[in-house]
Amino acid sequence: MDTGAELEKINATHENKDEPQHTYFRRQAFIAMGPFLLSVGAGATSGFSAILIPQLQHNKGGIKYSTEMISWLAAMASLALLFGNMISGYLMERFGRRASQILLSVFYIAGWTIIGFAGNVYMILVGRFITGFCQGWLGPLGPVFVGEISSPAYRGLFLAALSLCIASGVFISHLFGTFMHWKYASFLCGVFPLVACIIMYFAPESPAWLASKNETDRCIESFKWYRGTSPAMKTELEKMLAEQSKKVQSKSKLKALSMNIKKPEFWKPLGIMIVFFIICQLSGVNVVSAYTTDIMEVILGSKVKKYTYSAMLAIDVLRVVALVIACIMLRRRGRRPMAIFSGVLTTLSLMILASYLYLIEIKIIKHISPILSLALIAVYVVVSNVGISLLPWNMVGELFASETKGLGSGISVMTTSIAFFATIKTAPAMFESIGHHGAYLFYGISTLLGTIFLYLYLPETKGKTLLQIAEHFRYGNQPRAKDSKEEEKLNETV
Repeated sequence: MDTGAELEKINATHENKDEPQHTYFRRQAFIAMGPFLLSVGAGATSGFSAILIPQLQHNKGGIKYSTEMISWLAAMASLALLFGNMISGYLMERFGRRASQILLSVFYIAGWTIIGFAGNVYMILVGRFITGFCQGWLGPLGPVFVGEISSPAYRGLFLAALSLCIASGVFISHLFGTFMHWKYASFLCGVFPLVACIIMYFAPESPAWLASKNETDRCIESFKWYRGTSPAMKTELEKMLAEQSKKVQSKSKLKALSMNIKKPEFWKPLGIMIVFFIICQLSGVNVVSAYTTDIMEVILGSKVKKYTYSAMLAIDVLRVVALVIACIMLRRRGRRPMAIFSGVLTTLSLMILASYLYLIEIKIIKHISPILSLALIAVYVVVSNVGISLLPWNMVGELFASETKGLGSGISVMTTSIAFFATIKTAPAMFESIGHHGAYLFYGISTLLGTIFLYLYLPETKGKTLLQIAEHFRYGNQPRAKDSKEEEKLNETV
């Protein structure tokens, strides 16, 4: 690739007056609505079993399903997550971020449609597998695409919104199932990927992916559409194309990949993201979501058992509110301070909750007040959702270099799928063997150890370009003399 000729094309964009920056924010926000709506569908997939199973169990005159079959209805989507994770990285690198999301939307619509028209439980299982497969497929794909099309100033907000959309999807599926039959709820859940598919059909492809495929003209046009031609954006585009021009084109893809995975800008963020995702699951956030009613019965006490479902809905709303607060905080605070802040407070809240339940268990105290008990779990939900449960999904779209983003994000999200299944599967046994207080103590200690790791190794990414983040892992705090010389040559060319 002739870098000088391509840089002349970039310079030529300054001949026309650039549009206001809020125009590009609106463009980025509109296209990001595609993965946002797919994330709402992912949240609905997680929450759908909570409305499906009770309706099937209490269906008058219907079939009475065994406990084993009911457990499969709940677990089928999470089982399929890993398979979706496995193909996501390949598809986004092979066909591009945009085309992958269009194909994903089609499969998602098919899954929800199969559930809605299902005449027996086996067809429901097929639909649940497809929607769970799509949920796993979206895991790496959504953050990568949003991270690549958004400006550094807005990237944190958009990536945080993905987690907010997942939480909103859980709440929306519960809301649908409260007022209507699960078949109609399924059709409504299918509307979200349908609208997402329409948005993505008209979306330009990710500039970073186009650059990695040497489609320079399309890369420049896409970058200009999403980000504009301000001096800062022009510099980032120049560096992106210059980085691509340094790659050895004669190497096979397998050899190039084997070289890339040995680079520190791949294995360092991979190690950080694997640990971060494991911390997220071991903090117990998804255990609380999966076993909310059982947990509420223990925390609130048997005397107020009738309020457990109301408490579950209140926790759903509180989770959404906490993520809205987190999105606002990410615009003003860095990722690293939020992770440490959330990790410390999550640890403390779990420790206090474990101590409170243990004192009740050994009969030193009684349930003081349902309000106090609910407040303890509410504090935990808030502090965990403003950092620990949010940031891994936020940062997986930022930390990896463009040439290994698909592989790195895919492995990272596969890790959380495995950890998710493990924590959900083992939670009932932990509650039975060591009690709820022992389980929360375990989650608290795990979160503490993870927070110490993040304090030592997690970098700050707020306000940095994707190239600057890659350079941090490549060079650390060492002087980048070689890089400086290359930039001087680049400037001479311009």
